[in-house]
Amino acid sequence: MSLVTIGDLEQSRRRRDLAETLGGIGRKYLVMSGKGGVGKTTVAVNLAAAKAAEGYAVGLLDVDLHGPSVALALGLEDADMALGADEKLVPMVSEFGLKVVTIQGLLKNRDEAVIWRGPKKIRAIRQFFSEAAWGKLDYLFIDSPPGTGDEPLTVLQTVPDARPLMVTSGSRLAAGDVAKAFNFLKLLERPAAGLVDNQSWYICPKCGLETDLHDRQAAGRLAERAGVPLLASLPLDLAAGRATEEGRPLVWSQPEHLFSKRIKELAAVL
Repeated sequence: MSLVTIGDLEQSRRRRDLAETLGGIGRKYLVMSGKGGVGKTTVAVNLAAAKAAEGYAVGLLDVDLHGPSVALALGLEDADMALGADEKLVPMVSEFGLKVVTIQGLLKNRDEAVIWRGPKKIRAIRQFFSEAAWGKLDYLFIDSPPGTGDEPLTVLQTVPDARPLMVTSGSRLAAGDVAKAFNFLKLLERPAAGLVDNQSWYICPKCGLETDLHDRQAAGRLAERAGVPLLASLPLDLAAGRATEEGRPLVWSQPEHLFSKRIKELAAVL
């Protein structure tokens, strides 16, 4: 009989806690992209906000450890997370009961740089799942930094039923990097839920004229090559950007806005 160490017991406890936590969460979506600057966080925040406003129990996890922005987008930049009586990390709570976990809520100095290498990042992300008091959730949206590094890889290896939701724009630069991200998912044998085309067209706030910023057909071709559905086409909208900076998602502040309507249509198919 082999000797059981304290480390073995600790790993066993963490696996049990992780299984219990994930078992209490319904649908899980990893919002990701191979390219930065495509509005991925805006999409993730507004999707979570839309589902919460519909009355669902929703969580939003920010696994961007070096550039977290979810807290700011929800007006929680000054909020803190703490340990509860059960020594579980208590999520911050936004409107409609939306639960939020982010490294930002653990930093005493909000401008502090998180200088972590792979192993420490992997451990932190796993703890955000297993050691946070998520409770029962209908949906958990996970906002990931761009690329195919430790953060999205850790999520996909930790959460077997997390479905990747890919975000792109119509630019050739974005499409090329997102194609690589689809190949990353293919290697992991994790099919994406679909593709969201963001920021490929613009609506003038004064005259309402629609202007293509990129090739509107590019996302459709990319989705076809990847073998996934194109779930939504969202405009580049100044109001959505301002709402994010002001800490209240557009889907809450202006629910009848075109961007909000498109987000709610997307949320309806998830």
